[in-house]
Amino acid sequence: MKRTALKIGYIGTNFHGFQRQPNLRTVEEELIYHLRKLNYIDDLKKSRFRIAGRTDAGVHSLGNVISFQSEKEVRVNEINNSLPDDIQILASAPVRYAFKPRYAQMRQYRYMLFQDLDIDKLNECAELFKGTHNFTNFTKRFQKTTVRSIDDIKITKVNFTDYHKRDFPNLHETLSPIFVDIYGESFLWNMVRKMMRVFVDVAIGKMDLDEVERLLNPKEDEPRAYIKVMEPDYLILMDIQYDGVKFNHDNYACERFRRDLVGSLTDLQKRYAIREAMIKSLEDLHGF
Repeated sequence: MKRTALKIGYIGTNFHGFQRQPNLRTVEEELIYHLRKLNYIDDLKKSRFRIAGRTDAGVHSLGNVISFQSEKEVRVNEINNSLPDDIQILASAPVRYAFKPRYAQMRQYRYMLFQDLDIDKLNECAELFKGTHNFTNFTKRFQKTTVRSIDDIKITKVNFTDYHKRDFPNLHETLSPIFVDIYGESFLWNMVRKMMRVFVDVAIGKMDLDEVERLLNPKEDEPRAYIKVMEPDYLILMDIQYDGVKFNHDNYACERFRRDLVGSLTDLQKRYAIREAMIKSLEDLHGF
């Protein structure tokens, strides 16, 4: 039997998260169903089916990882032909028998902010989060340890009009989101989305940096602070890396997933245009 790790891309909009749940559509359930259908796995325990992490409902991915062992040689595009369009295998790697995808060397999350925010303040806030801190205020669950390390945070403003000229030459609406890329070995549940709430509050002047430092270094007898989580729809698990494991991205699979994303974006543009036309007609008729 050979053990293989697969890197998974998915659009989280129509999934109730990654983890299997009774009577709900999830990424893990889809993967298991199609791997069984194609005779890659049967019994999950015998195949040692493992996952790198669970993303919440609405969260997207270009790099979540699963692993399993199979007597059948893994063919990425055979699996992709069976899977629905909103979930696809992008890369694969042979791994040792004891490989556990949960124990990663680095994870990269990207959160997209669409407000007009002060980049300098965002960078100042990012500097405070880098390094090792107690993130007990940045998770909903009580866990054995809430100490985590942030290796880096990169903040970039992107003009989507230029970004998508290849696929949408007539795109007239300028979207300029801010990418916040966060790198670390592991993250707590809701940690990134709670961090983003603090970033936004700092950028709009609702919270100062001293308050951020107190949130990162709570006293032992201090009650947990309430931080409202940001929406999951703008969060992407970009990548997971492992020491000694080199993933081979399948060019055809990646291009196919890109085409599917372009197709769904075209549909969204049409829906946007309909609403825009209706708004304009109301304004013309009633002088709003």
